[in-house]
Amino acid sequence: MRTTSIILAVLFLGAAALAYAEKTPEHPIDKAEEACIDKDGSTAGMTDCAEKAYVSWDRELNRNYNALSKKLSPRDREVLKAAQKKWLEYRDQEFKLIDTIYSQLQGTMYIPLRVEERIAIVKQRALKLGNHLELLRGDR
Repeated sequence: MRTTSIILAVLFLGAAALAYAEKTPEHPIDKAEEACIDKDGSTAGMTDCAEKAYVSWDRELNRNYNALSKKLSPRDREVLKAAQKKWLEYRDQEFKLIDTIYSQLQGTMYIPLRVEERIAIVKQRALKLGNHLELLRGDR
């Protein structure tokens, strides 16, 4: 009986998480990238769209970082600054790893995929900083 309850709880939580994920609105940067790819689905087109999305996510990251920094006391701002410095080191090392992996692969399809890997890293940080900012603003 206990095993059945645990299984049902896991299934319920999984279904709830899936329902939430389906209701979560797609970010405007993601929508713009999708629309761009819809216009030109060639490898070169997808790469160009991905590079534009990367630039947009990097801008979003910087915008969120600066806004968050303004919300913090000088002492807390130093904590953010130190964390961001460590994140930049992480990002740079991940980019080196991505380049190492993708440089060993043959085929043009891997060109936009390499950019998408980079986007994922920057997007995650941009969203994390945005979430911190929303918490401090009381938007959540």
